[in-house]
Amino acid sequence: MRTSAAIAATILASSATAAPTPGLLSSIFGLLTNDLNSLLSSLGITLQTNANIHGPTVPFHDQCPFSINTSVSLSTDLFSHDITWPLGVNGGDYINWRTFKSNGANLGGWLEKERTHDPIWWSSVGGDNAPDEWTLCQTLGSQCGPILEARYQSFLNTTTIDQLASVGVNLLRIPTTYAAWVKVPGSQLYSGNQQKWLKAITDYAVLKYNMHIIIGLHSLPGGVNNLDIGDALFHDGWFYNATNLDYSFQAVDGVLNFIKNSGYQNAFTIAPINEASDNLAGFGSAAGLSNNATNWINTYVNGVLNKIAAVDKRIPLQLQDCFKGASYWAPFYDASTNIVFDSHVYYFAAAGTYANYVNPAVCGQAQYIAEETKFPVFIGEYSLQAMYNNTLNVTTRKTLFDTQRYAWSKYVAGGSFWTAVSYSTAAVDGEGTQRDYWSYIDLINQGVITKQTNASYC
Repeated sequence: MRTSAAIAATILASSATAAPTPGLLSSIFGLLTNDLNSLLSSLGITLQTNANIHGPTVPFHDQCPFSINTSVSLSTDLFSHDITWPLGVNGGDYINWRTFKSNGANLGGWLEKERTHDPIWWSSVGGDNAPDEWTLCQTLGSQCGPILEARYQSFLNTTTIDQLASVGVNLLRIPTTYAAWVKVPGSQLYSGNQQKWLKAITDYAVLKYNMHIIIGLHSLPGGVNNLDIGDALFHDGWFYNATNLDYSFQAVDGVLNFIKNSGYQNAFTIAPINEASDNLAGFGSAAGLSNNATNWINTYVNGVLNKIAAVDKRIPLQLQDCFKGASYWAPFYDASTNIVFDSHVYYFAAAGTYANYVNPAVCGQAQYIAEETKFPVFIGEYSLQAMYNNTLNVTTRKTLFDTQRYAWSKYVAGGSFWTAVSYSTAAVDGEGTQRDYWSYIDLINQGVITKQTNASYC
């Protein structure tokens, strides 16, 4: 949930948009052809229709963390911790998310370009009127490929990985578009040498630092959430579309082939979908996803699980919770399924959060998220920006970082900061810009992030 100010304004302007009605969705399902039945049959799965058995939603995403659950404890004391982070890759062993603790960073804005986190470059290549990568490539025409390839090379490199490793990072979560894995007719997203750049970075991170790698499909053909990160702005054609589902499975095949050919198959987790929503007005909350969309996602996930099992079922699947919380999804899957759930926690979008006062609530919020025990839970994205009174004071920012990093490791399977590199110039409430609260490398350079946890409220 990392929208730019412009996109956020668009979302607010669209807040009157109603979710599709059950009758309309029934009609859509009625139009599904034998192509879908044939596709699902080939994967050994069926169209899921049991969304009504879902578990409770966990409304921590858009609420003040002080008011989520009064039964959890809030500490007003500060603690120092000497943490030894485990290896992300331990010999030939496959990761066990029930015991692993992640100290991770996202490589966001790299292979899936986001205007928010690279605005100066975006403008410099002629993208002032392009809100997303789709439109940028339409604007650039034949130059899109060469321009993106040059930026893949310059946006980050092995020195970035060295700096991350210096503070104990043991995991990289790497978003990609489906276009990195499959060419979809009509798509304007660039299909090029993304896998070459991904291979160079993952080789370095795994072989030199034993980092675990999560490969994410953050966009899927047709669009999964009407946002720039899901395909393109106002694209939500992934839902209930057999052709787009087929191409999605082909993208999964591409990811699995990359993993098989890597030379270190045990170093990976696959995340096949991110922040899906079929109701833009409710995005970022449990209201953003309908029961019918839940059924479609579960159908897709079951197919992905079968594809993973055909390679090696020890490769985990990470399922982003779509702002429903892990408990919502848990009833759909047997406890033996190799799934880790991914929740995103952003205080810039949580009502009533002030930078100077949010710290004590973090530990209680982590306890609340950890109430899901059937499956492990991982905080796939978090940052340092609060809703109000952000400050550049190093001690204040460090305390918030230390508290979050420790809380996620103490109560759940750790976390992954968004993001390693950000050049965002967007204003925040208080001091500085988003870059001062979202760019991991800058935060290392400023002394905000260190290997030692000096001040945590847990």
